[in-house]
Amino acid sequence: MEAAGHDNDCGRIVRGADEYGIGFIGAGRVGVTLGAYLSARGRKVAGYVSRTAASAEKAARLTGSVRFADYGELVGKSGVIVVTTPDDSIGEVWERLAKCDVAGRMICHTSGSLSSEVFTGAARRGAYAYSVHPMHAFTRKDGDTAGLEDVFFTVEGDGERLKDVCGLFTRCGNRVLVIGRGDKALYHLGNVAVSNLVLALISLGFDCFEKCGIGRESAVAAAAPLIRSNVDNVLNQGLLQALTGPVERNDEGTVRAHTQVLFGEIRRVYPLLSLRLAGLAQQKHPGRDYEGLKGLLNGLVRDTNEEVDSK
Repeated sequence: MEAAGHDNDCGRIVRGADEYGIGFIGAGRVGVTLGAYLSARGRKVAGYVSRTAASAEKAARLTGSVRFADYGELVGKSGVIVVTTPDDSIGEVWERLAKCDVAGRMICHTSGSLSSEVFTGAARRGAYAYSVHPMHAFTRKDGDTAGLEDVFFTVEGDGERLKDVCGLFTRCGNRVLVIGRGDKALYHLGNVAVSNLVLALISLGFDCFEKCGIGRESAVAAAAPLIRSNVDNVLNQGLLQALTGPVERNDEGTVRAHTQVLFGEIRRVYPLLSLRLAGLAQQKHPGRDYEGLKGLLNGLVRDTNEEVDSK
């Protein structure tokens, strides 16, 4: 979605408006779902501005709010303004929004990687800047909020109104994490590691099944119980107790057999991840000697690095 608004965004501002509401700029998956969630839990959603009138109108219908004609109308009716456009558009949105009288407003965006600093000069305009990131994969924009009740929201920004922003979500029953501005990229990397990168790793497993002649549909069905049980074990028992497999057992013969059939990208990934597992296994079994296994894996890392350097 591109940044919303027009050159005369602030033309209809209602100055001194006392009505407290949450206004959204952007009516995509995050904006619609988050608005529907907050509305269902008693928070007042003022309405939406979006790139197209149709998307803003649909979001308004789903959240019992209104479509605003421009940024000025939204600012006049909103105590909290949430920018839910793509990351690359947030700066442009702020440039337009900052032309309005945003004094006293809490300005938020939902990017996982960008900090509140993207709202340059917000304090000089009397506004309070925040990033608010729901740790959730948004896949729909039909108002379905299933699963959001369990989501953590991570907040950083101006300390003066930080409790108010956190309260928007704690009053909905959600838990909130507060981090520093300088930690946003590292925090987002953590999110990606436990979600998107897991998908990449699973896809490598499916490639192995395919080379065995197992079709993708059968591979997905067969692997599903293993994937679910592994995730459940991690969440319910913790990393160390959930750890199983040849690395945990210090089964050097099996690991060596794996190294003989590695191919493509998994040839580089396997030894690095297995070394990480060996470190966890050592924590679980401090009296067990994993040095031989680590030596085997480190040798494979050196070999693959040399192969890359020689290309």
